[in-house]
Amino acid sequence: MTLARSLSVQWLATVYVAAISMLITFFLARSFGPETFGRYSYIITLAALFAILQDGGFRTLIFREFTASSLPLKAEKLFPSALGHLLMVTGLGIFVIFLLPVQDNAYLALAMFAFGLGTAANFISSVLKGKGDFDREAWWRVIVRSLTAVGVVSFLFLLSFQLEWIFIGWITGFIIAIIFQRLVSLKILIIKPATKIYRSIAALLTIEIATLIYFKIDIVMLRHLGESLSEVGFYAAASRTLEGVIFILLPIANVFFRELRLRANDPENFVQLTVKLSCYAGGLTLIIVPLGILFGDDIIRLCFGSDYQPGSQVILWLLVSLFFMIPNIVLTQAALAINRENHYAFCAVSAALLNMALNFWLIPVYGPKGAAIGTLFTEAFLLVFLGSGIASWYWKERKIKDESR
Repeated sequence: MTLARSLSVQWLATVYVAAISMLITFFLARSFGPETFGRYSYIITLAALFAILQDGGFRTLIFREFTASSLPLKAEKLFPSALGHLLMVTGLGIFVIFLLPVQDNAYLALAMFAFGLGTAANFISSVLKGKGDFDREAWWRVIVRSLTAVGVVSFLFLLSFQLEWIFIGWITGFIIAIIFQRLVSLKILIIKPATKIYRSIAALLTIEIATLIYFKIDIVMLRHLGESLSEVGFYAAASRTLEGVIFILLPIANVFFRELRLRANDPENFVQLTVKLSCYAGGLTLIIVPLGILFGDDIIRLCFGSDYQPGSQVILWLLVSLFFMIPNIVLTQAALAINRENHYAFCAVSAALLNMALNFWLIPVYGPKGAAIGTLFTEAFLLVFLGSGIASWYWKERKIKDESR
């Protein structure tokens, strides 16, 4: 499959998935109102944070190792090992949820189960992308998103507009997709990973934890530091709009990660491609951000309804953060492609801590707008540190090559 075809099929699938996801979000926001939608957003944010442990870093590791193996364990054994890890973590997590006096524990358990099935679907995607089979991977994502969307809408309309039916609809769609897929074997293997594998997983898991904390902690902190659940709903509406933009750009990251990984042994070629992709990403922001600033208020009102209009005050700051966020997508893939996960983990943890500190300072004063300002400064910080890590790797590799001549 040519690079152009890989990009086109991935982009079409991503646009479809993003469109369906956003339509479901708009439907739920309008149907439940800001307060209940804020509650729903809070629950899935907690479940998404737990999903990091469910993933365990295996999603990225599977993608990387099926592209070009660098670990002692055969790539084919990573997938069943990942499923074994997922099964243990999900079971333990749901068990603990019902032991602790957690508010909305039944909803949270359903959400955790749904995210676990979603993680299994992501593992399948990683295998296909690692093999370069972007066509089948695109169809797989389209099928999964279609079935889960039909499940959610069907349960809500046929049974009741209650939060539990959203999660049960997700679960039903995931189960149907995974049971009837014929792309990879669903064999489960529980093993103790070799030291090198454990180190890679630990670094990747740290990255996942820090990244998701950074992206999701603002909603959790708004829930506890803000004035009301409605503020959570307003911020969730604005951030979901931004996530839609980022989601549409992910095919670039997925396809070019493989290209960057294959060029990792040629520092000059690798850096040239990284710089080129970063420039393309920067160019996109010059189109997206002005359009968003002009029409952001109308987008919020059209998609979520007039009740969410306060969210338009937030979207301006989130849009400006795209000047850093979109190039960071490229730099993230570049860092992982050259096995700089330890440096990236340090950057991600630092960014998460900085974002939490900014939220503690800004949310009590500015509310949802304060969380958006914190995102802007954190993305700028991340850009500098990711770029410096890749530059350091390049000069080190170049020095080694010069000395070996």
